Amino acid sequence: MKNNRFTKAKSKIKNFFIRLKNKDTSFLIIALCIMLLATAVVWRYTTKPDNGQGNLAENETPDGDIQVHEDPYEEYVQDIIDDFQNAENDDEDEDDDEVKSEQTDLKSMAAPLAGEVIREFTIDDLVYYEAIGEWRVHKGIDIKPKDTLLIESALAGKVEVVNNSEITATEIIIDHGSNVKTLYSNLVSANVKAGDTVEKGQVIGNLGKTVSIEASDGAHLHFEVIVDGKQINPLDYITIE
Repeated sequence: MKNNRFTKAKSKIKNFFIRLKNKDTSFLIIALCIMLLATAVVWRYTTKPDNGQGNLAENETPDGDIQVHEDPYEEYVQDIIDDFQNAENDDEDEDDDEVKSEQTDLKSMAAPLAGEVIREFTIDDLVYYEAIGEWRVHKGIDIKPKDTLLIESALAGKVEVVNNSEITATEIIIDHGSNVKTLYSNLVSANVKAGDTVEKGQVIGNLGKTVSIEASDGAHLHFEVIVDGKQINPLDYITIE
């Protein structure tokens, strides 16, 4: 019985040090406590104090408190290990807080193109598209270029899709994490492909004459910001100059 408890305590302490080796040095204090405790446990099982009571039967109790077959250190060892595990969980919570603090900041978004907004975000109103003869909502903003035809990524992220169609011309969707995506369409070409990682301000495509549903407006960028699967007004976060 004693050997089993001693082996169990040794196993828990061994596992503790394995989990400790990649931790911050602040955990060394706990490690020192465990080492001292381990020394006490070894001393407990390698000495046979006699206190004038002789050998006790297994079920007899000295002073009516602790039975011989009970381990007075086992609960204490477990409490120390539990304290370490709680500290470890607190450390993981701090890591989660750091991740949250690094989530995508929409206010840091940059305009993908300098120019003039020729069509605004109208998710609640219909806009007539001459190229297809239909009324549709406008889920983004249209920017007419000022002095360049190069389109830049509004935020750092990973290219999710590069499409080509008669409806949107060349279209790029970038995933910025935290359920934030940006969409760039009405392009004549893309400088990136699906799976590429891009930095904020990196050139991702070019404008020009297209045959998209917005072709009647001339060369321009159709730009959308998508949060949690829903389009929001980009002008709430960027300034077009």
